[in-house]
Amino acid sequence: MRPRHVLMLVLLSAVWGASYLLIAEAAEGMPESLVVLGRTGLAALTLGILIAVRGGEARAALGVVRRRPGWAVVLGFVAIALPFMLITFGERTVPTGLSATLIAAAPIFIAILAPVLDRSQVMSPAQWTGLLIGLGGVALLVGVEQVGSTGELLGGLAMIGAAASYALSGFVLTRRYPGVPPVVTTFTSVAAAAVLTVPAVVVQPPDHVPGLGPVLAVVALAVVGTAWAFVVYFRLIAEIGYGRASVVAYTIPPVALAYGWALRDERITAATVAGGVLILLGVWLTARGGARARRDAVPVAPEAAVPPR
Repeated sequence: MRPRHVLMLVLLSAVWGASYLLIAEAAEGMPESLVVLGRTGLAALTLGILIAVRGGEARAALGVVRRRPGWAVVLGFVAIALPFMLITFGERTVPTGLSATLIAAAPIFIAILAPVLDRSQVMSPAQWTGLLIGLGGVALLVGVEQVGSTGELLGGLAMIGAAASYALSGFVLTRRYPGVPPVVTTFTSVAAAAVLTVPAVVVQPPDHVPGLGPVLAVVALAVVGTAWAFVVYFRLIAEIGYGRASVVAYTIPPVALAYGWALRDERITAATVAGGVLILLGVWLTARGGARARRDAVPVAPEAAVPPR
């Protein structure tokens, strides 16, 4: 890798690690539905303009999406709308660093779903070991860190639900939109999610005008954390390969933990560190432990930038 590739990885880690801080800031000033609508709507607008300006393969690929509108809605729901809503809800009681660590368990849920949804994926002994280790880490984090109250437990379960939803979206993406440029599937997902979130905003409208801080947090999540970061990520994949680019997935939880400790005075306990290590070790084993594991899917949301999505 060249120095600029290392710099791109560092920037991605910094941006995606900060996403959880921005979500927490936004959720303090507006309901979950408005946070999700704002970030998905702005991200869709930004990516739509980018696709229109670039043209070429990306613009042509939009025709594939238009021919499968039903699956675009499904992808927008499981890849963006549902996990974004769960994460925003969960962060009301779950520390930002712990949130990032739990979301990093998404490949563990891919391994659980694979035998049911994709019979071609055969689990190797190393992958089974990784699955058990990763689940142990999840159990440790939720069982030790999130049992102080019912609200904390529900927040932890919301994060697990978001990770499972991200895992499910990978199967939808690879089966229904193979070969479609990632920037197009990302645009499709966030645009569909924005439309799906509108009814939730109607049911859960804000009771006051959001302050400047939450609004800026939503704008940063959409423009920087989604649109800009994924353009950089896709370029990185094209230049150094998905395997090397996916290293960023393993840096997000520690970066998010550091942000939470430094900027929100969040505690980093022994259970947090141990659970995080177990999850990342489990993810590494499940993602790399078998020759027949699927490696062609690409993450469609910043919180899900974990191999082999």
